[in-house]
Amino acid sequence: MTDKVRIDTADAPKSNETYLARQAEFESNVRSYPRKLPLAITKAEGVWITDADNKEYLDCLAGAGTLALGHNHPDVLKSIQNVITSGLPLHTLDLTTPLKDAFSEYLLSLLPGQGKEYCLQFTGPSGADAVEAALKLAKKVTGRSGIISFSGGYHGMTHGALSVTGNLSPKEAVDGMMPEVQFMPYPHQYRCPLGIGGEAGVKALTYYFDNLINDVESGVA
Repeated sequence: MTDKVRIDTADAPKSNETYLARQAEFESNVRSYPRKLPLAITKAEGVWITDADNKEYLDCLAGAGTLALGHNHPDVLKSIQNVITSGLPLHTLDLTTPLKDAFSEYLLSLLPGQGKEYCLQFTGPSGADAVEAALKLAKKVTGRSGIISFSGGYHGMTHGALSVTGNLSPKEAVDGMMPEVQFMPYPHQYRCPLGIGGEAGVKALTYYFDNLINDVESGVA
Protein backbone atom coordinates (compact mmCIF):
# COMPACT_ATOMS: atom_id res chain seq x y z
CA MET A 1 0.00 0.00 0.00
CA THR A 2 2.78 2.45 0.89
CA ASP A 3 4.47 1.87 -2.47
CA LYS A 4 1.24 2.80 -4.27
CA VAL A 5 0.83 6.15 -2.49
CA ARG A 6 4.49 7.13 -2.34
CA ILE A 7 5.05 10.61 -3.77
CA ASP A 8 8.17 10.93 -5.92
CA THR A 9 8.91 14.30 -7.53
CA ALA A 10 12.16 13.25 -9.20
CA ASP A 11 10.48 12.77 -12.59
CA ALA A 12 7.79 15.43 -12.09
CA PRO A 13 7.08 18.04 -14.78
CA LYS A 14 9.48 20.98 -14.64
CA SER A 15 7.55 24.05 -15.84
CA ASN A 16 4.84 26.30 -14.42
CA GLU A 17 2.75 25.74 -17.53
CA THR A 18 2.71 21.96 -17.10
CA TYR A 19 1.96 22.09 -13.37
CA LEU A 20 -0.88 24.58 -13.88
CA ALA A 21 -2.43 22.44 -16.61
CA ARG A 22 -2.31 19.44 -14.27
CA GLN A 23 -3.79 21.51 -11.44
CA ALA A 24 -6.74 22.42 -13.67
CA GLU A 25 -7.17 18.70 -14.41
CA PHE A 26 -6.95 17.52 -10.80
CA GLU A 27 -8.50 20.31 -8.72
CA SER A 28 -11.96 21.82 -8.42
CA ASN A 29 -12.85 25.19 -9.91
CA VAL A 30 -13.55 26.52 -6.40
CA ARG A 31 -9.93 27.63 -6.20
CA SER A 32 -9.91 31.35 -6.92
CA TYR A 33 -6.88 33.45 -6.00
CA PRO A 34 -4.33 30.88 -7.33
CA ARG A 35 -5.50 31.79 -10.82
CA LYS A 36 -4.10 35.27 -10.25
CA LEU A 37 -0.74 33.74 -9.28
CA PRO A 38 0.07 31.43 -12.22
CA LEU A 39 3.07 29.63 -10.81
CA ALA A 40 4.06 26.34 -9.19
CA ILE A 41 6.27 26.70 -6.12
CA THR A 42 9.12 24.20 -5.92
CA LYS A 43 11.32 25.67 -3.18
CA ALA A 44 10.96 28.09 -0.28
CA GLU A 45 13.30 29.55 2.30
CA GLY A 46 12.66 32.52 4.54
CA VAL A 47 10.68 35.13 2.61
CA TRP A 48 11.75 33.80 -0.81
CA ILE A 49 10.05 31.22 -3.00
CA THR A 50 11.21 29.66 -6.27
CA ASP A 51 8.85 28.51 -9.01
CA ALA A 52 9.11 25.66 -11.49
CA ASP A 53 10.67 28.01 -14.05
CA ASN A 54 13.43 28.79 -11.52
CA LYS A 55 12.26 32.37 -10.91
CA GLU A 56 12.48 33.81 -7.40
CA TYR A 57 9.75 35.85 -5.71
CA LEU A 58 9.39 37.73 -2.44
CA ASP A 59 6.48 35.96 -0.73
CA CYS A 60 4.18 38.67 0.59
CA LEU A 61 1.31 36.18 1.01
CA ALA A 62 3.18 34.16 3.66
CA GLY A 63 0.52 31.49 4.00
CA ALA A 64 -2.14 34.15 4.65
CA GLY A 65 -0.09 35.32 7.62
CA THR A 66 0.70 31.90 9.11
CA LEU A 67 4.41 32.01 8.23
CA ALA A 68 5.55 34.72 10.62
CA LEU A 69 9.06 33.21 10.69
CA GLY A 70 9.16 32.58 6.96
CA HIS A 71 9.41 29.29 5.08
CA ASN A 72 11.35 26.36 6.56
CA HIS A 73 12.72 28.24 9.57
CA PRO A 74 15.30 26.00 11.32
CA ASP A 75 13.57 26.23 14.72
CA VAL A 76 10.20 25.32 13.21
CA LEU A 77 11.69 22.36 11.32
CA LYS A 78 13.43 21.19 14.49
CA SER A 79 10.19 21.31 16.49
CA ILE A 80 8.30 19.40 13.79
CA GLN A 81 11.02 16.76 13.58
CA ASN A 82 11.07 16.38 17.37
CA VAL A 83 7.33 15.74 17.47
CA ILE A 84 7.40 13.31 14.55
CA THR A 85 10.13 11.20 16.17
CA SER A 86 8.74 11.43 19.72
CA GLY A 87 6.00 8.83 19.33
CA LEU A 88 3.31 11.36 20.25
CA PRO A 89 0.06 11.01 18.27
CA LEU A 90 -0.12 13.39 15.32
CA HIS A 91 -3.92 13.63 15.21
CA THR A 92 -6.43 13.04 18.00
CA LEU A 93 -9.29 15.35 16.95
CA ASP A 94 -10.37 17.12 20.17
CA LEU A 95 -8.85 14.58 22.57
CA THR A 96 -6.06 16.01 24.69
CA THR A 97 -2.39 14.99 24.62
CA PRO A 98 0.66 16.13 26.62
CA LEU A 99 1.72 18.29 23.67
CA LYS A 100 -1.72 19.88 23.29
CA ASP A 101 -1.86 20.46 27.05
CA ALA A 102 1.48 22.29 26.98
CA PHE A 103 0.40 24.33 23.95
CA SER A 104 -2.90 25.35 25.57
CA GLU A 105 -1.17 26.40 28.80
CA TYR A 106 1.41 28.50 26.96
CA LEU A 107 -1.15 30.07 24.61
CA LEU A 108 -3.43 31.14 27.46
CA SER A 109 -0.45 32.55 29.38
CA LEU A 110 -0.06 35.11 26.59
CA LEU A 111 -3.66 36.31 26.85
CA PRO A 112 -5.32 38.60 29.40
CA GLY A 113 -7.72 37.15 31.95
CA GLN A 114 -5.66 34.26 33.37
CA GLY A 115 -7.70 32.26 35.86
CA LYS A 116 -11.01 33.62 34.59
CA GLU A 117 -13.76 31.39 33.25
CA TYR A 118 -13.70 33.15 29.88
CA CYS A 119 -9.97 32.56 29.33
CA LEU A 120 -10.39 29.45 27.19
CA GLN A 121 -9.19 28.25 23.81
CA PHE A 122 -10.74 26.18 21.04
CA THR A 123 -8.43 24.44 18.59
CA GLY A 124 -10.39 24.71 15.36
CA PRO A 125 -9.28 23.25 12.03
CA SER A 126 -9.30 26.50 10.06
CA GLY A 127 -9.66 30.26 10.17
CA ALA A 128 -13.20 30.02 8.80
CA ASP A 129 -14.08 27.62 11.61
CA ALA A 130 -12.76 30.15 14.14
CA VAL A 131 -14.87 32.89 12.54
CA GLU A 132 -17.98 30.69 12.71
CA ALA A 133 -17.33 30.06 16.41
CA ALA A 134 -16.80 33.79 17.03
CA LEU A 135 -20.08 34.68 15.31
CA LYS A 136 -22.00 32.15 17.40
CA LEU A 137 -20.29 33.29 20.60
CA ALA A 138 -21.01 36.97 19.91
CA LYS A 139 -24.69 36.25 19.29
CA LYS A 140 -24.95 34.02 22.36
CA VAL A 141 -23.27 36.45 24.75
CA THR A 142 -24.98 39.64 23.55
CA GLY A 143 -28.37 38.19 22.69
CA ARG A 144 -28.21 40.14 19.43
CA SER A 145 -28.39 38.79 15.91
CA GLY A 146 -26.83 41.60 13.88
CA ILE A 147 -23.16 41.61 12.84
CA ILE A 148 -21.03 44.57 11.75
CA SER A 149 -18.25 43.68 9.30
CA PHE A 150 -15.69 45.83 7.50
CA SER A 151 -15.75 46.20 3.74
CA GLY A 152 -12.81 44.50 2.06
CA GLY A 153 -12.41 41.86 4.76
CA TYR A 154 -11.97 38.17 3.96
CA HIS A 155 -13.10 35.68 6.60
CA GLY A 156 -13.53 32.34 4.82
CA MET A 157 -15.83 30.35 2.56
CA THR A 158 -18.13 28.64 5.06
CA HIS A 159 -21.65 30.05 5.32
CA GLY A 160 -21.30 32.55 8.15
CA ALA A 161 -17.72 33.50 7.28
CA LEU A 162 -18.68 34.12 3.65
CA SER A 163 -21.64 36.22 4.77
CA VAL A 164 -19.33 38.65 6.60
CA THR A 165 -16.75 38.68 3.78
CA GLY A 166 -16.77 41.85 1.70
CA ASN A 167 -16.09 40.36 -1.73
CA LEU A 168 -19.36 39.82 -3.60
CA SER A 169 -18.15 37.47 -6.35
CA PRO A 170 -18.03 34.24 -4.27
CA LYS A 171 -21.55 34.97 -2.98
CA GLU A 172 -23.14 35.23 -6.41
CA ALA A 173 -23.85 31.51 -6.75
CA VAL A 174 -25.05 31.12 -3.14
CA ASP A 175 -28.58 31.95 -2.04
CA GLY A 176 -29.58 32.77 1.52
CA MET A 177 -26.54 34.44 3.05
CA MET A 178 -26.67 35.07 6.81
CA PRO A 179 -29.04 38.02 7.40
CA GLU A 180 -28.45 41.20 9.41
CA VAL A 181 -24.87 41.78 8.30
CA GLN A 182 -24.02 45.48 8.09
CA PHE A 183 -20.85 46.42 6.19
CA MET A 184 -18.87 49.44 7.31
CA PRO A 185 -15.92 51.24 5.65
CA TYR A 186 -12.55 50.24 7.07
CA PRO A 187 -10.56 53.18 8.55
CA HIS A 188 -7.51 53.04 6.29
CA GLN A 189 -5.14 55.91 7.00
CA TYR A 190 -3.64 55.63 3.51
CA ARG A 191 -6.70 54.65 1.45
CA CYS A 192 -9.26 56.54 3.51
CA PRO A 193 -12.82 55.81 2.25
CA LEU A 194 -13.82 59.35 3.26
CA GLY A 195 -11.04 60.92 1.23
CA ILE A 196 -9.57 62.55 4.35
CA GLY A 197 -6.65 60.29 5.19
CA GLY A 198 -4.34 60.06 8.17
CA GLU A 199 -5.42 60.27 11.79
CA ALA A 200 -8.21 62.71 10.91
CA GLY A 201 -9.86 60.11 8.69
CA VAL A 202 -9.66 57.46 11.41
CA LYS A 203 -11.20 59.83 13.97
CA ALA A 204 -14.03 60.73 11.59
CA LEU A 205 -14.88 57.08 10.98
CA THR A 206 -14.62 56.32 14.71
CA TYR A 207 -17.19 59.04 15.38
CA TYR A 208 -19.40 57.59 12.65
CA PHE A 209 -19.18 54.05 14.10
CA ASP A 210 -19.92 55.27 17.61
CA ASN A 211 -22.98 57.16 16.42
CA LEU A 212 -24.18 54.20 14.34
CA ILE A 213 -23.98 51.79 17.27
CA ASN A 214 -25.54 54.08 19.89
CA ASP A 215 -28.19 55.91 17.88
CA VAL A 216 -31.50 54.07 18.33
CA GLU A 217 -32.60 55.28 14.90
CA SER A 218 -29.48 54.20 12.98
CA GLY A 219 -31.15 51.03 11.73
CA VAL A 220 -28.42 48.81 13.19
CA ALA A 221 -29.58 46.49 15.96
